[in-house]
Amino acid sequence: MIGWFPGRRSFPCFSLAAAVLLAATLGKPLVAEDARPLYGEHGVSPEAVRQGLLGSCYFHASIAALAQAAPEVLRAAIRENPGGGYRVRFFDGPEEVVFPEDVEFGRAHSYDRSEGTWVAVLMRAYAQRALRQSLVSAIQKSDVIPVFTKPFALSLLDQSGLLLVAYDRAIRSVVNQDGTIDQATLKRTLASELNSLGIPSAGAELLVGFLDEKGFFSRLERTVQEDGEVFGTYKSLGMGGIPVRVIEAFMGEANSNFVADNEQMMKQLAQFRAGHVAMVAGSWGTGTSDGFSKMNSWVPAHCYTLLRYDDAAQIVTLRNPWGARPDPDGVFTLPLAVFLQGFEFYSYSQSPKP
Repeated sequence: MIGWFPGRRSFPCFSLAAAVLLAATLGKPLVAEDARPLYGEHGVSPEAVRQGLLGSCYFHASIAALAQAAPEVLRAAIRENPGGGYRVRFFDGPEEVVFPEDVEFGRAHSYDRSEGTWVAVLMRAYAQRALRQSLVSAIQKSDVIPVFTKPFALSLLDQSGLLLVAYDRAIRSVVNQDGTIDQATLKRTLASELNSLGIPSAGAELLVGFLDEKGFFSRLERTVQEDGEVFGTYKSLGMGGIPVRVIEAFMGEANSNFVADNEQMMKQLAQFRAGHVAMVAGSWGTGTSDGFSKMNSWVPAHCYTLLRYDDAAQIVTLRNPWGARPDPDGVFTLPLAVFLQGFEFYSYSQSPKP
């Protein structure tokens, strides 16, 4: 698969598709045994979901909303992987394989503080899905990758492979909250991760060199900066985490609108009240009044799960995905008029079809 032309400048004579195939087929990752239970005391429920140190409120608030509206969907999304870890199925696209050591990494770094590991598993799988989509975008937009190799590379990216896992492990250590990537460190880390997954050092370095030569790392960085959702689980709501895409990934259909569109807002609250609809609201970036700034439960540019709407009392019940502020579980109520003032947008799943 790898060849060299004698007597000329050394360079690999294989396509991007072959490079991806090399990374996807050589070696088998060593996976640790699952050390933590998948589900905790509250099972799949909003109460079980607690955001960690990352600015991932959009993800945790959305998962909590789905856990309330369609817990069976999230349970069915996770199944054991024969080689260790879990496989996560989304509404469409390939399944993502999540290895125990990556879940443990996220838990050890307090990326997630939820009961059990099911939220961390979904978070990791969603990050890999976002990465896969960004790689596809980078290939499609590239003007240096030969046109005839693109279909092969794109086809291979429809399958789970070691390149994807290694890439995600490497990127999480170098991407900043503004989407900037330390490319030199990324190249070294990627080669090391590929090697740790069983790909020989020479092959790993060759693959990284090929991607660098084709301008792939530069294209990837531009993709991260242009699309706020890429590597969304490493970014905050204000930096591009999009709740509607999380809901969409598991439910297939989702929409978003501005709270200021009062007529649509009230229609959606009525549908939400009828049940089986996941709904998330995002607060304004700054307090709309001094009262909001002093409100303990209100955080600017933050996502909340809607739990209940009482039409008769005109009361909205929300939950902060921190599982705090307010204590003990982040749950609080607001008069509808106050809610309409303090929140900028909302995202929601489609009502179940009759």
